[in-house]
Amino acid sequence: MAKLESKVPSGPLADKWRKHKVDSKLVNPANKRKYEVIVVGAGLAGASAAATLAELGYKVKCIVFHDSPRRAHSIAAQGGINAAKNYQNDGDSVYRLFYDTIKGGDYRAREANVHRLAEVSANSIDQCAAQGVPFAREYGGLLANRSFGGAQVSRTFYARGQTGQQLLLGAYSALSRTVGQGLVQLITQHEMVDLVVVNGHAKGVITRDLVTGQLVRHSGDAVILATGGYGNVFNLSTYARGSNATAIWRAYKRGACMANPCSTQIPPTCIPVSGDYQSKLTLMSESLRKEGRIRMTKNAAD
Repeated sequence: MAKLESKVPSGPLADKWRKHKVDSKLVNPANKRKYEVIVVGAGLAGASAAATLAELGYKVKCIVFHDSPRRAHSIAAQGGINAAKNYQNDGDSVYRLFYDTIKGGDYRAREANVHRLAEVSANSIDQCAAQGVPFAREYGGLLANRSFGGAQVSRTFYARGQTGQQLLLGAYSALSRTVGQGLVQLITQHEMVDLVVVNGHAKGVITRDLVTGQLVRHSGDAVILATGGYGNVFNLSTYARGSNATAIWRAYKRGACMANPCSTQIPPTCIPVSGDYQSKLTLMSESLRKEGRIRMTKNAAD
């Protein structure tokens, strides 16, 4: 039976992770090369983590089942990315972003982690801009933002309708730079088939070479699973078919706990039409399907 232990630091909500960072032991730069981190996945999360850890001095092995990190499904994100920069001076703050995110998640998210998300949101935008992500800008050169997704303030930074694609290109460029410098070993077309756990700690993974079928073992001091979402466990989804949740399932079988799988975004194109008051996008898809101009699959509108 898995032990339910969230590892959330103690103390007041706003100070939990800040205090945790101060109390954490730092690794001497001369010793960082002794530690190897395995990153499974090379989308926005995986590519960013691998590149950042390599720049900090750690040995990094990045494993992805695509033939290139460019194939990651992160490309599908379009609307934008929220950050509490308060450019519009309309009262935004870390707390407001934290509260809106908790509320939008039906109060089911872990509060400490969401607060940490809000804390680092501004730095995330700065990192993406430094990596060359072409965010929309105002005439004077400042990053543009908009109110998006029901927020009462303007905090969404975007790149036209291609935010996910541009973010992925920025992360891919940063990853490629570290690969070229020999700081990251990029292993493509390898699927994770098992997680290696030693004394309760993830210490490696077993992968299958998708070209030869050979099983390969990889050992390290830590493992980061950045393997994407699990939306395809549901019949109606616009996830790519490669987003198959197998890595998450392997971790679950090894004792990792999981909660609220129902908290999955279902775009309107996936909702079967049942009345005249649904979104125009859904009704448009249905009308085009009836005319035979698009083909509806059981998973999404193509």
